[in-house]
Amino acid sequence: MPPKSDATLRYKIIDECLTNIYKPYPTMDDLIYAIERKLKTKVSRETVQKDIGNMKKSEADGGYNAPIKFRKSRNSYYYDLESFPDFTIQTFGLNDKEIEAIELAAGVLQHFKGIKVNDSYNHAIDKLLSAVDIKKSDKEEKLENAIQPEETTYMRGMEHFETLVSSIKKKIPVSFIHYSYNKKQFKSIIIHPYLLKESNKRWYLVGYSEAEDHKQIRSFGVDRIYDPILIDKEFIENRDTDLKNLYNDKIGINTIGKIGPEQAEEITLWVSNDMANYIKSMPLHKSQTYKEYRKMGEIIVTLKLVPTYELVALILSYGKHMELISPSWLRTEVVKELERSVSKYKKERF
Repeated sequence: MPPKSDATLRYKIIDECLTNIYKPYPTMDDLIYAIERKLKTKVSRETVQKDIGNMKKSEADGGYNAPIKFRKSRNSYYYDLESFPDFTIQTFGLNDKEIEAIELAAGVLQHFKGIKVNDSYNHAIDKLLSAVDIKKSDKEEKLENAIQPEETTYMRGMEHFETLVSSIKKKIPVSFIHYSYNKKQFKSIIIHPYLLKESNKRWYLVGYSEAEDHKQIRSFGVDRIYDPILIDKEFIENRDTDLKNLYNDKIGINTIGKIGPEQAEEITLWVSNDMANYIKSMPLHKSQTYKEYRKMGEIIVTLKLVPTYELVALILSYGKHMELISPSWLRTEVVKELERSVSKYKKERF
């Protein structure tokens, strides 16, 4: 089993101490001091002794076959370089389990190569695939065929992804033309970008909008952004909004309902017995709880969410197997949506 990340960092520091020609033969205190200084955390002698033991383990056991010796006369540690010249774990190859894990990850990443985010992104994936030799020989089963995620299709606006990421990292305002699908009109926007958010296979740029009717944090679909340009202007920092948890109580992006501050509400759903196990095994949202179980296998599900158009679309996608019970105002909206849909099907179009 590959070592945990925090342990790996300690192994690297121990290796640096053991290969330091200017200060050879580090003591246990030297190793502890180096680890605590670099990781800015306390570490015990027992932990470091265990790390040394793990480093000495064989490759099959997740170690490095490190030839670490202890010199009692100096109360210090060293690599046996006479038997293993120039040994260091920095050039140590990956074990089979680690290679298999990277192959699996690379196989997943390969599905995203069709999206022209930028040339360096695709080049990086190519380098990773080459490094782990994911295709292997014709006699071996290709690991990339062992996992098939949904195909990711190209979305308009992804060609601007690199520019938008750069504006976020460098804290530079960006100006662009935004097209509203609903209003069917273009609008010039200056935004101070904070993050890129993915929702339902669409990407949104989130930041403070300078537009006269905005003057607040807004989201803009990347597929509706045209001609983004970084502009020389003082950047407005986000100081009040918790961006990390901004969408925690939402399914999707687009809020519906009451005007004013967004507030999560208790959403109650009835779920049929045919769909109950699916909903329990893959919850609609992390806030999901079960309020009631029915004798026929039906369940009553409760969510704590800000109502969004995406939530309504999700509920309707389950058809007869799901019914919105409350809040009443949202139930009314769902009924209206269903009535509009039924009326469409009652009309002859061909």
